[in-house]
Amino acid sequence: MAIKIQTQQTGIPIEIGELTFYFDTTDENIFSFEKKQEKIMKELDELNPQDDADLEDVKEVLRRGFDLFLGKGAFDKIYDQTPSVLACLSYLEQVGNGIAAELSKMSGVSAQDKAKKYAKSKKKK
Repeated sequence: MAIKIQTQQTGIPIEIGELTFYFDTTDENIFSFEKKQEKIMKELDELNPQDDADLEDVKEVLRRGFDLFLGKGAFDKIYDQTPSVLACLSYLEQVGNGIAAELSKMSGVSAQDKAKKYAKSKKKK
């Protein structure tokens, strides 16, 4: 008699309009997610999407962000569907927050637990 174990999907499906992507939930990608997300969001905060001179810079950071989280070419597909940097900024924020929430569910550690742990570590310093 054989023991049959169903394998788990190693991706979180993410739908943006008519497009479907997957965030790769391999160990390496999960552990580097927070660093990647923080870096991309910091770069975006430093740019001004309202300024024409920065528009191409914003697109490039968005491209790297979407491509990191959803795979190479993701930004171009999303921007073709919604040609608005402001809309894409909103999408990227939602993608990041959604991935973080799903990873918390998977690990059993809530954002609230992380915040408490962080607050305790700050008090010790």
